[in-house]
Amino acid sequence: MKKFFTFFLIFLILSAASAAFAQQASSANSEAAEDYALTFFKKLNETQKKLTYMNKKSALAKVGTETVAGNISGSCFYDVKIKGAGGHVTLRYTNYCDEEGWIFDGEIITDSNMAQNGTFTGTVKMKTPEGSDTPELEVCYDNVLLKKGAPGEGYYLVSLPGAAPVKVDYSAYQKSLQSAGN
Repeated sequence: MKKFFTFFLIFLILSAASAAFAQQASSANSEAAEDYALTFFKKLNETQKKLTYMNKKSALAKVGTETVAGNISGSCFYDVKIKGAGGHVTLRYTNYCDEEGWIFDGEIITDSNMAQNGTFTGTVKMKTPEGSDTPELEVCYDNVLLKKGAPGEGYYLVSLPGAAPVKVDYSAYQKSLQSAGN
């Protein structure tokens, strides 16, 4: 009985240590994923400065279609249509590259009402230059809600190579704007 109790006690200690280590590793993964997401949003936001319709002030002035070429390769397609009492926005990247090694592929769809509240769907993949501190990653928008024209609730799923997707709070987008000086 004494051996069983000792074995059980060792098992409990190892289980607690393993759980603490897993929680610490998960926290580190979340912090790393948020840092990488910040880089992703900064780089992605830079690509959108070329879009004329997207950067107009009023919501109705943003309605239209355009395609811009990357400085190095690919294209970014922007399309906004009035749909019912709201809008449907498609932003599609195809091998888009403005800066050597930073390549975007994927699509973001936004459906919103007239108050600019709605949903996002889609995933964008970002390839990074060799030797970059930021790994290639994918950002899924499916769990983020649009509030007053900007991400305002939910989380992005950030997938890094060889790791399970990590939830990154929607506020990472706003943080990227602040740290970029926008």
